Amino acid sequence: MKFICVISIIFITAFSAFSQRPFSGLLKYKATVMAPDTNKVWKSWNVTLYTNDTVVRVETETEQFGVQVYIRNMTLNKAYLLLELDGNKYAIHTDLSKKKDSIQKGYTVTKKMGSKKIAGMKGKRYLVKDENTEGYYCYFSKKLGNKYLQVYPEVSGLALDYYIPSQDGLIHYELVEKKEESVNRDLFGIPSDYKRISFEEFMKIFYSNNEQ
Repeated sequence: MKFICVISIIFITAFSAFSQRPFSGLLKYKATVMAPDTNKVWKSWNVTLYTNDTVVRVETETEQFGVQVYIRNMTLNKAYLLLELDGNKYAIHTDLSKKKDSIQKGYTVTKKMGSKKIAGMKGKRYLVKDENTEGYYCYFSKKLGNKYLQVYPEVSGLALDYYIPSQDGLIHYELVEKKEESVNRDLFGIPSDYKRISFEEFMKIFYSNNEQ
């Protein structure tokens, strides 16, 4: 189940076709999970996003697989998750035009008064509520679109400070760095030593290895 959770968290960093001001550069988020019934951080990791406004590369730190790379072509609506397993390298292909939403609609998003500065960007406040929580405030930019990091598709702006429910608890993501610059196009390619396979093919390999 930990593996499935890792895949889900990475795929949650999905994207939409909405476009506002073009952006090329780096967006770095800090993710944290609090220990139950405390204000202490249980674990934390970084999520770093690079984009040239056509392709997005998301690097997510994970305990099980190290830094995982997710590359999505926003024009073709196709993505690859780069993953190493038992010495083999795989590029797991996903056709996002056929992919259903990673998060089932079980929540509401309501715009509220208020805003705050996050990593130098102004974020408008929204209240997200679902059946399992009392609600939490998330902040979204109006200047950048949600196509780079779509979290709650109801909001057209880029998520700057937000929460995602998970099996480990409520994950808090906050933008800690934004850098506008040209990005090396090599970051968006699939290395030649990675085998391209479908998600279904990879899961067969994964479970087969675990049964041995």
